This record gives sequence, structure tokens and C-alpha cells, in this order.
Amino acid sequence: MPQLVAFIIKNLAIGALIGLAVACWILATGAIGSHLPSGSDTYLAVGMLAYSMATTFALGFLATALLLLE
Repeated sequence: MPQLVAFIIKNLAIGALIGLAVACWILATGAIGSHLPSGSDTYLAVGMLAYSMATTFALGFLATALLLLE
């Protein structure tokens, strides 16, 4: 695997893990507990939150890594 592809995959994965950790922290502390629907639709709302946080942090982490690359 070329070094650039490995660099991009590694940094996207690290950023996604950070984003998922932040989403879990938000859910665990109950910061958005009053906004989640009660019932079976809760899984969809949690999934959307986790996906949006993971992709945002992944792209932010990759952009920072590329910016600081020497």
C-alpha cells in the first residue's frame, strides 16, 4: 500500500474514533437526552449523531494532519 493511502486511512480512522468517543460521551452525560425520542426510533437518532460526529472529526483530523505534515 502506498504511503499516502496508509497515511490517509490511518488519520481518518483515528479521527473517526475520536468522533465516536465524543458522541458516546455526549450520550453518556445526558447532554442531549431530552432531545432524543422515546421508543424504537432512539437507535436511529443515536446512529445519526454517531455518524455525523465520526465523519466531522475524521475530516478535521485528516486536515490537521495534512496541514502539519512536513
